[in-house]
Amino acid sequence: MLKDKKIGILGTGNMGEALVAGLVLSNSTAPQNIICADVREGKLEAVKKKYGVITTADNIAAVKFSDILIYAVKPQIIASVLKQTAPHLDMSKLIISIAAGVPLAAIESCLHKDLRLMRVMPNIAVSVREGATAI
Repeated sequence: MLKDKKIGILGTGNMGEALVAGLVLSNSTAPQNIICADVREGKLEAVKKKYGVITTADNIAAVKFSDILIYAVKPQIIASVLKQTAPHLDMSKLIISIAAGVPLAAIESCLHKDLRLMRVMPNIAVSVREGATAI
């Protein structure tokens, strides 16, 4: 199922990188089907080198590339990232938030349109394919 999908991960902190690691190391999808967006160029370079994924500092480029978008940014900035990317989202994309403590209602209020939206809570063990995720 994931092998044919392009996955965008916005935010490459601990959880964002753990998701990249799990996806790549499990062969769930090819590295060239994953794009990571972050404002930290050094972090992007490290993730690209380690996993072979596509990287960008441009959230919009990641959104346009992706079928599935995982918002792995800090809870205090998710609203601004959602508002920035909202004009480029539509029903063809699955939107997933892993921002801790941010309810779906808060996410929906930033988007102002009907979208396929999920909130999930993975744990850090996803990086070694031993994690659990609450959906």
